[in-house]
Amino acid sequence: MIAETKELEICWMRPEWLPQALDVYQWYVSNSTATFQISPATLKEMEQLLFFEDGRYRSFAAFSGGRFAGYGILTRYKAREAFNLTAEVTVYLDASFCGKGIGRKMVDIIEAHARDQGFHALIAQICGENTSSCALFERSGYLQCSLYREVGYKFDRWLDLVCYQKIL
Repeated sequence: MIAETKELEICWMRPEWLPQALDVYQWYVSNSTATFQISPATLKEMEQLLFFEDGRYRSFAAFSGGRFAGYGILTRYKAREAFNLTAEVTVYLDASFCGKGIGRKMVDIIEAHARDQGFHALIAQICGENTSSCALFERSGYLQCSLYREVGYKFDRWLDLVCYQKIL
């Protein structure tokens, strides 16, 4: 257990929760521009996305009222050695749990783990249309550091990619 309150529990992701994580992610694949993935994800893809050989990287699961509420990931930003102290942060919540402070708590937990692992900088890459995620990271102290215009194409429209950064 990493964080627990009366209503919220955040812990390290476990393999038995992969189907719930896939359900959450699949909703975003099918209904949202929060991910640039278009084709349905598989359990194998989720396993590769959420579990890492390098122990510095972690995925976390959130439960609210005993229900799987979503997951967060601290993962490699880029493979080149000079990026070894920079990581990427991602949070996906079940749509019914958005706007309840779970995302903010998840970001806090991920940041604490990143600090413990000696990371210096964190990056969040967000679709420009995803204003709620942009706001989440801004409230968490991240600054917009780049804007890539029309780099994704989904749902018959071009999408911008906004990058946020936080120096730990």
